[in-house]
Amino acid sequence: MATRISFQAEIEHFRTGLVEMASLVLSQVERGVSAWEEVDPVAADEVIRADDLVDQRCVELDQKIFSLQLLEAPVASDQRLLHVGLIAVIALERVGDLAVAISQAAKSVRPEGAVPEIQAMISRMSARAVDTLARAVQAIARSDADLGEQAAVEAATVRQMLDDVVARVAGAPDEPETRVWSATAVLVSRHLERVANNGAELGGRVRFLVSGEAFTRGG
Repeated sequence: MATRISFQAEIEHFRTGLVEMASLVLSQVERGVSAWEEVDPVAADEVIRADDLVDQRCVELDQKIFSLQLLEAPVASDQRLLHVGLIAVIALERVGDLAVAISQAAKSVRPEGAVPEIQAMISRMSARAVDTLARAVQAIARSDADLGEQAAVEAATVRQMLDDVVARVAGAPDEPETRVWSATAVLVSRHLERVANNGAELGGRVRFLVSGEAFTRGG
């Protein structure tokens, strides 16, 4: 009985660690977008350097999952959590890489080419994408299938926001600096859409986590 109590404490510690990693990764995304909006290469370099910490946290959680599966005897529900948790860790590492890509984009543009309206659209898109992924990770941590489904629905609005950015870029002034900035704006928007897509995939797996229903990938 004492062993089982200890195991459940480790499971709760893993849930907490997953949420903490998500907070770190989403902060990276927000800082990367801010560096892009401000055309701040120093801030961009800080995000890029901090990716080492993201990778370290990923390794730690991966090892925690391995240890719990190898050294303990998880019941089915715990096995599902560890399975989905591993997928979440991999997804969060990918999102950390997207934050780095956004930061690298921040170093490739000049402020003279910025289009304020598109900047504002991307800022809103960033907030929605971050919220989508945060919601999905919270759904896993709480085993809340409804919250996971909300994340999947919210991701669809981010995809629409990407379409809106692309459409607005098509009508941007045809000037050299603006063309370069606009092309980078589309790239940043696509990275944010992928952040939300990771949230949608994780949110869609919470139903499996809770009930064992097979995961079906959405469109």
